[in-house]
Amino acid sequence: MSVNFDLRWMRILALLVGGLMSLPWPGIGLMLLGAKLLLASILLTYAFMPAVIRMARIMGAVDMPDERRVHQQPTPRIGGLAVFLSVNITLLLNFNYSVELKAVCISGALVALVSLWDDVKSLPASFKLLVQIVAVAILLWGGLLLEFDNHDWMIARLGDEWGISVDIVFEYLLTAFWIIGITNAFNFLDGINGLAAALAATICLLMGMLAAATGQLFMLLLCVAVAGAALGFLPDNARYERPARSFLGDSGSTYLGWMMACIAVLGDWSDHSALQAYAAPLLIFSVPIFDMIYTTVARIARGDVRNMGEWIAYVGRDHLHHRLMYLGLSQAKTVLAIVAITLISGLAALVIVDASVLSTWFLLMQVVVVYAVFSFIMIFAAKRVERSG
Repeated sequence: MSVNFDLRWMRILALLVGGLMSLPWPGIGLMLLGAKLLLASILLTYAFMPAVIRMARIMGAVDMPDERRVHQQPTPRIGGLAVFLSVNITLLLNFNYSVELKAVCISGALVALVSLWDDVKSLPASFKLLVQIVAVAILLWGGLLLEFDNHDWMIARLGDEWGISVDIVFEYLLTAFWIIGITNAFNFLDGINGLAAALAATICLLMGMLAAATGQLFMLLLCVAVAGAALGFLPDNARYERPARSFLGDSGSTYLGWMMACIAVLGDWSDHSALQAYAAPLLIFSVPIFDMIYTTVARIARGDVRNMGEWIAYVGRDHLHHRLMYLGLSQAKTVLAIVAITLISGLAALVIVDASVLSTWFLLMQVVVVYAVFSFIMIFAAKRVERSG
């Protein structure tokens, strides 16, 4: 029996088992339900990939190698469509949709479909940013908002005649900044095989553990559904001895970033203080946040980026994964290193939710020191490239 024939039957079996697992099973326990959703989303993504790869080739959604790319041959780039389908099928069949979850799914679908269009036709960065702003408006309409219970430190309310307070405007702006920032920061990290999907799965599983620690069972199930979809993509992408069969594309990396950013806003991550509630997800998302801040500051300093549109459109080889590879790490070791960093900071987040305020500050300072060291590593790697070039 040929290898291709074996793989074909594996995909068919994955579709059948994944479809069965995605159906609701009344009366099962929480742990079994979580495992079922995780397995369902893994198998559905894996089963959908051959059809998505064929569709990409028909549509011309193929990533061609150039001096900015790591890969060496044309590769289909809409693998994110399989991830999108897997997440939404799993959620549709197993969740009672709240207004907030409806807003997350509708806005996520809008972002994913426009990103899919971008993978095929290459849309202007300004248009993609406009779509993301519209999608944020959908989230705000659905009640998804970063809220602060204590406004004593905020600027006083505006005049009563306006009926709008500064703190509410601040919360709206901060929510938009978080969602759009994390979405694009994660998209920036989709540069080598396996990295974006592995990082998304790690972040979602850590968020799921945080949800379990804070008693948010609904959030735990949502996290494992998204994590499973990312894991199911890895067999077709995390291939280091042979070329990848497919890339996530913007349709995958942008969608995963959007869903993860929304999950962070949906949850209540500590009952002790606002500091701990917001510090926990910040630590779990620390790798994309660090990469976004470092590369943005460096690009502005070099004069490569002058506005938001250029920031989204800019493609360079100055991200954390590029720097680590410049130091001699292979793609596989670079992925493992970044996942390990995420786990270290993410495990600190699990401690923070029940820690004292003093311990929280110490943990935050520890992570800041770690990323300060990585900043020096990235600067050293850049200088090494300049000397060799």
